[in-house]
Amino acid sequence: MKNKQMGPIQLGGLLAGAVLGSGVILLPPMAEAKLGDWTVTAWLIIMALGAVFASLFARLAVAYPGSEGVPIAIRKAFGEKAAQLASNYIICAVCVGPVPVMMTAAESIAHTFNLSAAQISSTAAFMVLICASILLRRVTFVSTISLIASIAIGLIMISGSLTTINLNPVSPTPVNTPDFSTLGSSLLLLFWAIIGWEIIGNYSMEVRNPKRTIPLATIIGVSTVSIVYLLTGWAMHSIDKSKHDFLNIAQIVTPLLGGYANLTIMLITCILCICTYLMIIGGISRLIATLADKGKLPSILAKTNANNAPSSAIMLLCFIHMVNLLLLHNGVVSLEELVAFANVFFLANSLIAVGAALKIFKSPAVRLSCLVLSFGFCTLLAFSSSCSLLVLATVSILTLIRRRIPPFAFAKK
Repeated sequence: MKNKQMGPIQLGGLLAGAVLGSGVILLPPMAEAKLGDWTVTAWLIIMALGAVFASLFARLAVAYPGSEGVPIAIRKAFGEKAAQLASNYIICAVCVGPVPVMMTAAESIAHTFNLSAAQISSTAAFMVLICASILLRRVTFVSTISLIASIAIGLIMISGSLTTINLNPVSPTPVNTPDFSTLGSSLLLLFWAIIGWEIIGNYSMEVRNPKRTIPLATIIGVSTVSIVYLLTGWAMHSIDKSKHDFLNIAQIVTPLLGGYANLTIMLITCILCICTYLMIIGGISRLIATLADKGKLPSILAKTNANNAPSSAIMLLCFIHMVNLLLLHNGVVSLEELVAFANVFFLANSLIAVGAALKIFKSPAVRLSCLVLSFGFCTLLAFSSSCSLLVLATVSILTLIRRRIPPFAFAKK
């Protein structure tokens, strides 16, 4: 069984590919357009927060290992209701959050091959099916794919960034006083570049020697993500703006790859989005299976296949995503509404986890980092849509007032 578990390099690659996700394609051009000289400084701030965020969740995963993930630590700090609340938050987020990720990849494919708008949803649905088939394999297979993809993408983005910086060297140090309002709103936008580290705990039972593997994997993942984002942000700042009507990530790799740049970016986008989907669905399906095994969800969701993958939970989540894609295709919901919904629940889950860490760990440095993260999360929630906050409040109330939680509690015989 030992050789079927992940080591630090495999887990680090899985984490890096998932956290980079579609953000490395979308965020650097946005940051440069908003911040100019302050772009690289903003990335330094966000990557520093990301390192704190990742190390905090790695510490929780080591202290309280289990496929259920962060709710284990939350249960220790605040009790069963709070743990169930966090579980409900993350499950609600993952019921819709991965759909915009798949749509980002599908739109990239459609742009490259001139597909019609009607074909985008079907392309995204096909990618969901591919991901489902991968997730039903052993977790080491999934992590190996993510590791290879992370290495390839990291090399391409780093090489392209260094080439662009070398051809048009521009100092990353700001020379003007920033517009603090713009800087603040931009940092809120870039904060999404570090969301994803909270899934570490869900894989704590899938690794060899968690006390060694999880910290090392976190270092590998954080280092990779930070280097890619910082160099990409610097390269985007180095681009000669007079030659372009608008900024996109393909301009960074064009000096390196020439006419193959757009195709390469399309492939990178697809691979990163798939890595994000695999990591998030893989982690949360394990949470769902654990809750089902404890009698808090229908027992059928605890079913695993011969590869020890939580097959029933994986298929349920993929089915929900197919339904969301159908609703999206027919205009019942918008992509923005799905993103807003998922963002609120991801943030609420992370806020409870940070609160648990603040109570559990006595180190002043850890507590200070928890306070900084709490401030960031609360600020982001304040900028969320009122509709999403209303749904969040409804889920919270229903979870807290029920005597048996969650509503679908079928005790196993």
